[in-house]
Amino acid sequence: MRLVDFKFSTADYDMQRPLFVAVDDKPQPVVGLTKSPIDRRLVLDLDLTQAGRPLTLDAFVTRTQKLPGSWRIAVQTAIASPTTRELFGYRLVDEKIMFM
Repeated sequence: MRLVDFKFSTADYDMQRPLFVAVDDKPQPVVGLTKSPIDRRLVLDLDLTQAGRPLTLDAFVTRTQKLPGSWRIAVQTAIASPTTRELFGYRLVDEKIMFM
């Protein structure tokens, strides 16, 4: 999913909605963002312990406002053998934005 597409589709949402990623059918909170200028990806940092507070849509938009809209949103799903996969969408689940 391109950054511009995500921002455009969520422009009218409540900016306090928290961000999560579905990993093995379990919601994992997005706690940070890592910019990868080499491959133009914005990698969502997850808290697999679920102890951290998730970023809100407002925090996400603020932290990405200077990035080009063509950047892709991705997630690193494993710590031991880091593999990054691109995210292709999201859905609303119990007032949360859940990337898939």
